[in-house]
Amino acid sequence: MNKTLRKLAVGGAAAVSACALLMGTAGPAAAWARDGNLENHEFGLFYRTGNGGCVFDLSGEDRNFDDDTFRSGCDGAGARVNDNTESYGNRDAYRWKVGTDKNLGGNVGTLPAGYWGDASSTFKNKISSATFIL
Repeated sequence: MNKTLRKLAVGGAAAVSACALLMGTAGPAAAWARDGNLENHEFGLFYRTGNGGCVFDLSGEDRNFDDDTFRSGCDGAGARVNDNTESYGNRDAYRWKVGTDKNLGGNVGTLPAGYWGDASSTFKNKISSATFIL
């Protein structure tokens, strides 16, 4: 192999290694959502009124809660999120929209940034999807 090809091969291997390293460090940040802790830049749906019990925390949209459950170690652990939330908290900078059916169907409501409160009778234990609004 000539000198130029060797340099290209070594440079390519270094680039692949750097990409793998960057992807490895980006992974945990994406894993923070849905960990049962409502953190900054997340929207949370709580199992109980008054922001009590387990929280289902989102940093991106989820158009169907049917396959989601609350994390362990709290009131409501293991329960399905779909049609099973009584309050919410918005720690995101964006507004969030929730729907009583999958794909933001049914009754739809919007929650502003910084909002915390109990779901109205229209939404209590009926929320099935959510997304943020830019």
